[in-house]
Amino acid sequence: MNVIFPRAFAFAVDDLGWNYGSNIHLQTKRGPFRLGVERKMKLDDYKVLVQVGKSVGVRIQGLFVLCEMDRENICAKYPTTTMFGTKWNNTKNVNDEQIEIMNYVKKQAAYLEFGLHGVGHEYWDAEGHLKRSEWYDIESHKPIPEREIINHIACFKEIMAQYGLTKKNGHSFPRSFVPCAYSYWWNPYNKLSLGKFLSEQGVKYANTDFDAIRELNPPQGNNGGGFDHGVHVINRINYGNEWPAFASLPTIPLKKQQSDIIESHWANWLTEDSSLQKELIHSFIDYYNAVGQSEDRYPAKNTEQLHSQWLYKKYTHIDQTQTEYLSIDNRAMPFEAYTNNMLGNMVLKIPLKKGMHICTASINNMPIAAYLEQYGAAFLYLPRLERKKYVLKYCISSNKMPFYIINDGTYTVYSVMSAEKKTVIALMMYGTQTLKIKCIKPKSIYVDTDGITILDQKYKKDCSILELQLKAHDIQGNSGNIILN
Repeated sequence: MNVIFPRAFAFAVDDLGWNYGSNIHLQTKRGPFRLGVERKMKLDDYKVLVQVGKSVGVRIQGLFVLCEMDRENICAKYPTTTMFGTKWNNTKNVNDEQIEIMNYVKKQAAYLEFGLHGVGHEYWDAEGHLKRSEWYDIESHKPIPEREIINHIACFKEIMAQYGLTKKNGHSFPRSFVPCAYSYWWNPYNKLSLGKFLSEQGVKYANTDFDAIRELNPPQGNNGGGFDHGVHVINRINYGNEWPAFASLPTIPLKKQQSDIIESHWANWLTEDSSLQKELIHSFIDYYNAVGQSEDRYPAKNTEQLHSQWLYKKYTHIDQTQTEYLSIDNRAMPFEAYTNNMLGNMVLKIPLKKGMHICTASINNMPIAAYLEQYGAAFLYLPRLERKKYVLKYCISSNKMPFYIINDGTYTVYSVMSAEKKTVIALMMYGTQTLKIKCIKPKSIYVDTDGITILDQKYKKDCSILELQLKAHDIQGNSGNIILN
């Protein structure tokens, strides 16, 4: 079998958004946990993640805590979000760099995902007592009151609005979530759960450490996962990069890592000595490249693709009975994967000898969604699969396919539909990126949604590649169709 069905790989980065890294909990038992590092956070600390994502071609999942980004003291309206309750005053943190940071996060949505972590990281009851943590009391093994879960989400949204991140302005609520201190209220078979409140706001994907909530009987296994009222929740594990440690990559070898997503915290990506930051950035890039070069893993382009591959790996059976022919049985995929529009690409990996390429590839006699040659292999990005059987046919030779999308960005191409005079490319675009298409020069090009804009287009005759610079308006990405006539 020369087709590899790899596991996806991604980092989740907790605790972005804090203005100061010092851990107040060490000073007072009433204070929140932060980054555990003694320094002020700045714009350059966000650029680190973007530089890695851009170099590797991945959209890194960033999880934000927003109380110190509050410019209007609205946290005082929601007293359980901070240790100061109704006396919350964030004036000392309000500065122009906050606006610069959030504008940068919006601009770099192609490489850094704006995800939900929390407002103040913990929960403070009416008497001001700290409860661990914001979304579920893991010490008392009790859910946070339902009204307070709703209030914390509302507070997060109001702080987002201070930076123009509103539905009115064309921006969605975060689609990914990590609970602070693993405080996930797992309750999928009852009327109320954390997943219910999150899905109502548009959250689709979550990851946590299920070991922290064993009393709730979460999914079993180090790479376990399941659906909670429309949210797909998967397990994650820390592999030696402790949360307050500067410049800390996983210490457990990749082959021994059992979860698809890796726990990390902002401090892990930063250096105490700024002169060493460039070296650390290269270390993270090298780590991603090592994942891509491994036999059975690959760096997921984005969070949706990570969860899609997890679902396909769990529920889809593939069988290669002959060379260049693969049967795919997706009939066991749960209906929940479709009701909340969870699925994206299924990714396959085929090792290539030097000078060789995939010269043809089709699934049920239709084009594959996208293609990439990297790490000495061909990566086939299949279109979103329905609950049925498929046949993938491909051919390896020294020639290249006459038409394909070069998937070197962080977007998702869902499908390619070609007729005699028109090709329709369905995709999810994040931020500003260049979509590269190997094709004959089209007579005209347009997009069928206002959320995606064509900023520039170039056709390189020498290699027959069309380059479309596209911009998605929504910080969480926009879906639409690119039509080539």
